[in-house]
Amino acid sequence: MNLNLFLKEFKSNLKGSVITSVVVVLYTALSLLIYSSLKENILKATDFYDIMPEYFQVAFNFNINQWDNVLGFYVTYFVYFVPIITGCYSIILGTRLLSKEEQNKTAEFLLSRPISRNQIISSKLFTFFVHILVINLLAFFTGLLGSGIVSDWDLNIKSLIILHTYGCMICLFFGLLGFFITVIMKRAKAITGIGIGIVLGTYFFDVMIRVFGEVQFLLYLTPFKYINLNAHSPDYGFDAWRLICFFCISGLLILLSYVFYRRKDILV
Repeated sequence: MNLNLFLKEFKSNLKGSVITSVVVVLYTALSLLIYSSLKENILKATDFYDIMPEYFQVAFNFNINQWDNVLGFYVTYFVYFVPIITGCYSIILGTRLLSKEEQNKTAEFLLSRPISRNQIISSKLFTFFVHILVINLLAFFTGLLGSGIVSDWDLNIKSLIILHTYGCMICLFFGLLGFFITVIMKRAKAITGIGIGIVLGTYFFDVMIRVFGEVQFLLYLTPFKYINLNAHSPDYGFDAWRLICFFCISGLLILLSYVFYRRKDILV
């Protein structure tokens, strides 16, 4: 890794991460404020919940019976938070870090410096990890503080930690997938749009399968199958098979990114 390149990349992507962090904090705070105002009347909304179509409940992970505690409500909000906010930003950051020299026509300047391609991609990967980990830590502490306040700290902190760890895992996966897609594509144009399409496409594919429920095995084709967001479950915890799949696939994406980046004809 090259420290100077890392610092340069870290600063150049700081604005996007700050904006994403602000959105995360505001979205979390707003969601918990809604819960705070509703928690006294949750049970009165049962009639409305009963007439809600079942496919709607499944699609939006909406289960009012779990809202008797803040974690049950938090899980409902978190299902949207992961793919739409942090998931999209992760893959945008992953693709942008490796494609911006080609897009800005500055690749020749970067490659002329006395650093190897391995150092280049290592510096950019480290930049990505730092940004995503900071955003997810901020999301966790915001959720912890907000949930604790609205519930008078009647909160399962262990489940909250596991929930956010799974959320961070899916963010890292999408970002690493963005790295891999960038190195195998000859041209960097429209790569960001492709990345966002992958995140939202796999999310809605996952939703449609769960709604119709007839081809559940297809869920294994979506990354959301490999994270467990059911934090309200009594036996909630880390599943070994999910962790193994995550580390194996992530490691493979990193390895392939190094291999293809060393061989890639970068347009100058």
